[in-house]
Order: sequence, then structure tokens, then C-alpha cells
Amino acid sequence: MIRNWYAVYTRPSKEKKVISFLEKKGIECFCPLVVADLKQVSKRPLLQPLFNSYVFVQIPESQLPLLKTVSWIVSMIYWRSKPAIISNREIEIIKKLTTDYSNIRLEKSAVDINAAVVVSDEPTIAYNENTVSVKYKSIRVNLPSLGYTMIAERVSERAKVNYQETSVFASFPRKINAFFFN
Repeated sequence: MIRNWYAVYTRPSKEKKVISFLEKKGIECFCPLVVADLKQVSKRPLLQPLFNSYVFVQIPESQLPLLKTVSWIVSMIYWRSKPAIISNREIEIIKKLTTDYSNIRLEKSAVDINAAVVVSDEPTIAYNENTVSVKYKSIRVNLPSLGYTMIAERVSERAKVNYQETSVFASFPRKINAFFFN
């Protein structure tokens, strides 16, 4: 029996109840959670779903009618009149990014179930006074069957300095320095 990943649309803020109910029934499910506010200072970070009102469920196609009996599930996510099948690779990448990265955001993209998952790395350059450093490593992942692009950033352990200004005016703030030399 082949088990595929499907996405279900839940009532607002009922993702945790849906997961709890499905796990009691022995159905494998997944709802990626991210830290709601990185600036929040507390003992326990506030977690919220990455995809609002979405839960991913891995079941055989024959058990799809069972999902309609759950009161907090509004509907399945469909593509061309059939339940949308989410690839195992996409689920693995979402799990990996939500555990290893922070500051994750989503952007809408085109839905194409035949396209491959595309992962690309991008360094983020930070300018601070007289130094230029690579502070973050950013990853963009195109999730074609969901119609989203995930963008995740991870703070690197050591900021690498690429350029250090060593002139007489290096001690001046950057704004004054720019005023004299531009």
C-alpha cells in the first residue's frame, strides 16, 4: 500500500488539535513550527505553524475519506480536481529547514507538480561601521507542489571579515567618511 503525503486545510489555529487527533488514530502527520518572534525574550519561545492552517498527512489514497470526518479539517488541498500529492523530498526539506534554520519566511510561487525541488544558497552581507562581513547564510527552496518558496537564514558561527578600512579616516563614522569622499 503506497502512502503519499497530502496537505489538508484546517480551521484557523486548529493545527495542533488536528495533529493530536490524527496521531491517536495512528496516522502520520506533520505541521512545521517556527519561532513566532525572535526578539521575544522568554524561557519558552512561542511556536507557530509555518503554513497557516495546513497540516501534512501521510496516508494511502484509500483512507482519504477518513480525513473528511475530522471536524477541524475544512478540506484537502486539490490540484486539477485531485488531492495534491506532496513529494517526500519537499517534506524532508521542510523538516530539515525548520530544525536547522531560523527566521524562515514564505513567498508565493507558481505551482508545478512536475518541477523539481530547487535549493539555492545565498550569503547575506552585513555592513557595520568599517567592516564588511558575511553574517547569515540564506537558503531559498522552491516547493513546486505547494506553490511556495521558503527562505531561511542561519547565523554563521563566526562572521568572516572580507574588508577592513585602514585609512586615517577609519575612525570616523561611516556617514562622515562618505561625506568627505563622495
